[in-house]
Amino acid sequence: MSSLTQLIRNENMKIYRRPRTWIMVGILVLAIGLLSWIMKWDSSKDDQSNWQNSLTQQNAQMQMDLTQLKDTNDNQREWLTEQIKLNQYYLDHDINPNDLSLWNYVNNSAELIILITILTVIIAADMIAAEFSWGTIKLLLVGPSSRTKIMLAKYVSTMIFAILLLVLSFAVAFLFGSILEGFSGLSLPHLTIGDNGLVHEGSMIVNSLQQYGYNIVSLLLYVTMAFMISAAFRSSSMAIAFSLLFMLVGNTLSEILREYSWVKYLLFSNIDLRQYLEGGQPLHPDMTLGFSIGMLAIYYIVFKFVAWALFTKRDVAA
Repeated sequence: MSSLTQLIRNENMKIYRRPRTWIMVGILVLAIGLLSWIMKWDSSKDDQSNWQNSLTQQNAQMQMDLTQLKDTNDNQREWLTEQIKLNQYYLDHDINPNDLSLWNYVNNSAELIILITILTVIIAADMIAAEFSWGTIKLLLVGPSSRTKIMLAKYVSTMIFAILLLVLSFAVAFLFGSILEGFSGLSLPHLTIGDNGLVHEGSMIVNSLQQYGYNIVSLLLYVTMAFMISAAFRSSSMAIAFSLLFMLVGNTLSEILREYSWVKYLLFSNIDLRQYLEGGQPLHPDMTLGFSIGMLAIYYIVFKFVAWALFTKRDVAA
């Protein structure tokens, strides 16, 4: 067994032998269960017996809105046109869009990736700083492994924890959805409007994985940032506090500064790639998916380099 593999194994043991880790897992499962129950309870209050009439009335109202909108409001006109087409497709194929399926539970669980990010950030911010807080860093460094390997092992172990939480979230949401709604909606299509203006049927599981995939990008960046902050502090509580602070106020800061052109270069303006999904709108008109990916790659490299520089050059004296 290589020294890096052994280090990763040791770091994983540190993570999973702590009661705090399993409390976090329990919180995640409880949150998904609570969200699923709320969705089921909320849907039970709605009378779906006349959903065809409801969609027909919606289309009539949106058609009137289209005739009243000015040509300058292109985004609103496009949204209304697409919604009318989707509603008509539902009517023609006898699909009630308001009926819950297990995919609704899976897709909504993707919103809880923010919770997974917070839980993983707590682990990441504690990975290095806690070694200094507990005084175990000296014992770790007297071994044959280099500081670079030690840091890499901690980072890989943290990302493994994040991946396990993501898989758990998907599986638990799928389980709750199948229990509450059954498997009848498993083959339902995901409907989108193509560039040709026609309705296209896609795969629900591909759409769900896409929802998760875009959220994983923000998780990766936040965790890497927390890892860098952890390398800068000797106090694990300070590392956790600053990591969560930047994570929670970043998006608000970008919204406040959105009128300035330079806001597109901020991490928090690019970190949510869901703004480029169908129906989304970038924070700044000049932003594209390629631009955001490029900016995030730059931030990722900077975070990794700074974390490495801080950890490898840091004085471990008391």
